[in-house]
Amino acid sequence: MKLLALIAALLINGYLPSGGWRSARGFFRYAARLQARLMPLRAWDNGLGLALVLLPLLLPVALIQWTLGGALSGLVGLALSVAALCFAFGGGEALEVEVAAFTAAWRRGDEAGAAAALKQLAGGRDDAVAFEAMPEAAIGHLLLRARTRLFAPVLWFVLIGPLGAFGYRVVVMARAFGDCRDNAGPGYCGRAEKLLALLDWLPDRLMAMALALAGHFSAAWNVWEEESAAPPRRRLSETGMAALGVPLADAPRDLTADAVDDAHALLRRTIYVWLALVAAGVLFAIG
Repeated sequence: MKLLALIAALLINGYLPSGGWRSARGFFRYAARLQARLMPLRAWDNGLGLALVLLPLLLPVALIQWTLGGALSGLVGLALSVAALCFAFGGGEALEVEVAAFTAAWRRGDEAGAAAALKQLAGGRDDAVAFEAMPEAAIGHLLLRARTRLFAPVLWFVLIGPLGAFGYRVVVMARAFGDCRDNAGPGYCGRAEKLLALLDWLPDRLMAMALALAGHFSAAWNVWEEESAAPPRRRLSETGMAALGVPLADAPRDLTADAVDDAHALLRRTIYVWLALVAAGVLFAIG
């Protein structure tokens, strides 16, 4: 059933419009209202505040999954799984669209357009990047976005079910709320960051393995080992670069939009590897 739900969600997701019920705007409004009520009680800028944001959203999904998941010959669980996965895949444009927007703008020398597309790939982060360095930055953002919008939700879905995919996305949005609110508080932001890092620990490693299998295995494996002390975001992005055949370097590398297209193709191959591993795991569990 999990494999069927995953295939259905991937197919349906390609036809869903951006925004709507899958966007983070509704969550941000909910979190802002809760913050306004909890701050006077000194129950916001700490782990309690994060828990009070997450639990009211997670408990109903857990209740439906564990009590009604098998209803109607499993159709309720299947519908919940597909909805949770589509929600977890995010409410933005498909990665293919974002990549095409960036490469087209970069190739025609449209610095403003390339910067806007790069911001979309970065998940809304507006980092100043020189035009010549934008392809390298785009590859890094593309790999991390794929981890957050696809690989991690799929892994947690396989391990926990709909609650895993839905819960991961909610934690991502809880952390993003801290980024977009100046008064979110260091206690809240720090705990949200730690929780997300914990949830990303296993997906990072399995995605790095899949990238290596889909690309230059030995180069990717060596960089993963060499960058063991680096921040997780850099370690994963540099492993993806190595899987593409781009050597590790401290200085900006002279890459073009073709390298971004190559990275996108590598991700497609990695998705096939990932799905094969998921299918093998599901079949092994059934057997």
